[in-house]
Amino acid sequence: MNASLVAGLIFWGTMARVLSELMTLSLEHTQQGLLWLCNGLWMGAAGMLIYAGYRRFRHDRTQDNKEADHEH
Repeated sequence: MNASLVAGLIFWGTMARVLSELMTLSLEHTQQGLLWLCNGLWMGAAGMLIYAGYRRFRHDRTQDNKEADHEH
């Protein structure tokens, strides 16, 4: 079985369950939960960008050190 198909089914099943649970909560709780989710996703995206920048910087720095070592 295709792994991406299984992952997609799990994801959409989870989304359906979350939406079902949100419909039973009050409007205020739903809005607060979605606000926390949105902020969490933004922080996660920012963390991934910072980590990617760090890895790029580290990779470039090691490349520069290798080139400098070859010159001596």
